[in-house]
Amino acid sequence: MLCVRPEKGCDTVVDVRERPSGTRGRVITYPVALRAARRRFAASGGLAMDQLTEDLWVSRATLYRVVGSRDRLLGDVLWQLAARTLDRARQEADDAARTGVGRLLAIAQRFDDEVRLDEPLQKYLAVDPVDATRVLFGATARVHVRNVEAWAALIRREQESGALGPLQFSVAETAFAFVRIGESVLFGSMLAGIEPDRRLGEHLRRTVLPMG
Repeated sequence: MLCVRPEKGCDTVVDVRERPSGTRGRVITYPVALRAARRRFAASGGLAMDQLTEDLWVSRATLYRVVGSRDRLLGDVLWQLAARTLDRARQEADDAARTGVGRLLAIAQRFDDEVRLDEPLQKYLAVDPVDATRVLFGATARVHVRNVEAWAALIRREQESGALGPLQFSVAETAFAFVRIGESVLFGSMLAGIEPDRRLGEHLRRTVLPMG
């Protein structure tokens, strides 16, 4: 295995092992590994690295040299899925000409609905809740952190447009609380063994947003 441009890190690695096909020097990049990981997650509701090495025709050493860790890779898979879901929800709210508190709540509700219907994700949560808790909320995978950042941007947009009144707390704090409420409702079964009423999420989210 050779690291391409080692001065820039090893996001690109050449695996020079012999393969059954007789090919040599397969170049593996992080985006390639990420696409394969997304496909693997969609197909299985999880991410087994041994299966991923077979999908990519590389060794475990090559794969880990590129991706760094499974948590980082799976975190990026889950965040890309979340970001796309959030973008669809945002576009739907834009199409309906929603603004202010109504827009934020509509985006959140649509996001929640799609997450509940995502079969690979729901399978992952049910089969390996310990792993899911670490990846969804841990510092290495950064799913939670990026979710908070995305919601901070949405809240800030409503503020800057004049559609949102004064916040009780900072944008960052409001986004953090908003996301934590959503996580508690969406993952209540995994975290506490309960299935919160979907209306609870909207009620609690309203408490951190301006009245009206």
